[in-house]
Amino acid sequence: MNDPTDPSLRALFRAAADHGSREATTLPVAQVVERGRRAHRRRLALATVTAGVVAVLGVATAASLAPGPADPVLPATSPSVPPPGPSPTHRPEPLPQETENSTPPGPGSATTESLRTRPPTTSGGTTAPMPPPETATTMATTTPPRG
Repeated sequence: MNDPTDPSLRALFRAAADHGSREATTLPVAQVVERGRRAHRRRLALATVTAGVVAVLGVATAASLAPGPADPVLPATSPSVPPPGPSPTHRPEPLPQETENSTPPGPGSATTESLRTRPPTTSGGTTAPMPPPETATTMATTTPPRG
C-alpha cells in the first residue's frame, strides 16, 4: 500500500488536490486586516502587562534592598545627653566593694573565702544583712588545663 506506483493511492491524492483548489478562495481584505489588528492588540496587551509586572517587581526589589529609616542624629552636646526614650525598668547593680584580701590568690588556689566582698553599706552607715552562705556569690579560680 505504501508503494508510490500504486495507482489507486495516487488517484485519491489527485482527487483531493483538485477538490481543494476548486473550493479554495481568498479572504476579503477587510477580514485579513481585522485579524492583523486583533493580533497586534493582543501583542500590545501582553507587552504592557509584562512591562507592568517587571516595574512592580523592580520597585519591590529596590524597596527591600533599601536601608530602613535612619534614627534622627542628635547634635553633639557637652556633657552628652542620653537620647529621649523610656527609662530602664531595672537599676544596674552597684559595683562590688573592696575585697577583704587585696592580693589575688595564687594560680593553683581554689579558695573563695578570701574573695568575698564586704556587704554594701546603707545611707545610715549600717551594713545590709548578708545572704546565707549557700546563696552568696563567690568567685573560684581554677588552673588552666595543661596541654
